[in-house]
Amino acid sequence: MTTLDMSIPYYPVLMILKDIPKNLQIQLPAGYHFQSYDDSFKEAWIQLHVRLGQLETIDKGRLYFKETFETHPEELKNQMILIVDDSGKLAGTSSIWEGYHFGEKRFRVHWVGVDEAHQKKGLAKALMLRSIQLYERMNEEKPLYLTTQTNSYVAISMYKKLGFEPYKGEMPINFHANAETFKETNDLAWKIIDECIEKL
Repeated sequence: MTTLDMSIPYYPVLMILKDIPKNLQIQLPAGYHFQSYDDSFKEAWIQLHVRLGQLETIDKGRLYFKETFETHPEELKNQMILIVDDSGKLAGTSSIWEGYHFGEKRFRVHWVGVDEAHQKKGLAKALMLRSIQLYERMNEEKPLYLTTQTNSYVAISMYKKLGFEPYKGEMPINFHANAETFKETNDLAWKIIDECIEKL
């Protein structure tokens, strides 16, 4: 995805995929292919997300990766999605990972990112479609979801086109927000997002 637009207020939001899109055909541009995860991509993954502003520092990224992904080695191997270029350089990432925002184990699209040098080539859409394909094969009952933020409105525009809908229900039990003001701030967040998308 693109780097975050920090010129607008930050509000976290959720999106839900209630129905799997009928067309999940993926077209990667020439010079790119999907790659299974192995440990040789760990540092590149961390560096990519630091460059995109999704992780603060390399050291914090290493700690996060260790605590989140390396504690689940089988899931890391099977549920991390990578795109590399013909030279083997990491271009983009995504994953389907467990999440507990709704007070129970569900699965979400997690850590979608495309290196700036490889953006505007359809890689983010390809990553999302591959993520949805993977989720569909998992035969989970609960809808796929994702967490994002107002600053990622460019990505949100694409998520909407793939069928993800803004979550506007009651505040999920494990969502980090003020329950008393959740509806008001969530409505404001989506107003900001929609206004930014209209200007794209």
